Amino acid sequence: MAEGIRTLLRRHGGRDYDAFREEGHYDGGFVVEPGRNGAPPHVGGFHEDPSRVWPEKMRQHAETLTTHGYQVKVLEYFDGEILEVTPPASRLRGQWLRRLLRG
Repeated sequence: MAEGIRTLLRRHGGRDYDAFREEGHYDGGFVVEPGRNGAPPHVGGFHEDPSRVWPEKMRQHAETLTTHGYQVKVLEYFDGEILEVTPPASRLRGQWLRRLLRG
C-alpha cells in the first residue's frame, strides 16, 4: 500500500525526498513509510513550522490523497507533522474479493 501512495503522489507533482538536495528540510519532497503492526502508512515531508502553517506541497499531497478516497490524519512529532494515510474502504474490499476468487 505504501508504494501505491508513493506512486499516486509522484503522478500528482510530488517527488521523493533527496537528502543531498534538501539538507534535512524536506523542501517539497516526501517520504512514505509503511505502517507497522497493521497501522496505516505515514507520509512525512516538511520541517516543523512554529506558526503551524502547512507548507503548500504538503497541503497538495493531503488534497491529492483525499481526492482519491484516502483518509488523512495529521500526527504531530518532534520534527514536524506527519500524515497518517488510510486507504479507501472500497479498495480494501475489492482486494479481499479478488484474493477470495483467486484462491
